[in-house]
Amino acid sequence: MRPPRHLSLSLSLALGLASPLALAQGAPAAPAAPKAAPGPANAAAPQKAAAASPRSQSAGAPQPARQRARKPKPKPKDAQADLTGRPVATFPGFRMLPTGGSRVFVQIHGGKVDVAESKAAGRLVYRMKGAGAIQTNRFPLVTSFFATPVSQVQLVDQGNDLDMVIELRAQTDATYRVIETDQGMVLQVDFPASLPAQSAAAQAGPTRQRAVRRTISQDSEQGAESSGDL
Repeated sequence: MRPPRHLSLSLSLALGLASPLALAQGAPAAPAAPKAAPGPANAAAPQKAAAASPRSQSAGAPQPARQRARKPKPKPKDAQADLTGRPVATFPGFRMLPTGGSRVFVQIHGGKVDVAESKAAGRLVYRMKGAGAIQTNRFPLVTSFFATPVSQVQLVDQGNDLDMVIELRAQTDATYRVIETDQGMVLQVDFPASLPAQSAAAQAGPTRQRAVRRTISQDSEQGAESSGDL
């Protein structure tokens, strides 16, 4: 006896579906497909990452200057700091006298000091014991363009003392004296006229002026008398 036709078709379909399902359950899993090789875009990614690394960022960003080990420079000697509690000599001065002579002087502030004179060929030195001077007052004072035997005056430190050195361009006699003031003292050194004619001209100057005034007054009086006669 043959089975019905529709039953045989159902069995065939069932057998056809069962075989692929059994193969799928029993077969091993297929290996995963390999990843594609990095292309140009992927190759540029490591370069961007390297560019964005902390080292590259630190190189591009402004960094503070490195502190180099420098040797400390020796500080210039502060002359004013050494003068604490000491008499201070101000800048030396020079002036021409009406008699044709000349005078060198220096003022001492903050106290009175002893002065010692020493003479040498072409030089006079006056040492002021315990005095000092700041740097700007130690520059030489040039007087060679005046009619005086003095060519230069300069204050020079000598340990805890101070020398006033007077350079001479001609041998001459000099006299010094110390004048006490409320602030300290003044050291004056006077020199005679370098030439006798200069002293005579300086003394004759006021006499000539008085003679000229008398001549003018006499001329004016004579002019007044002549106008009255007219």
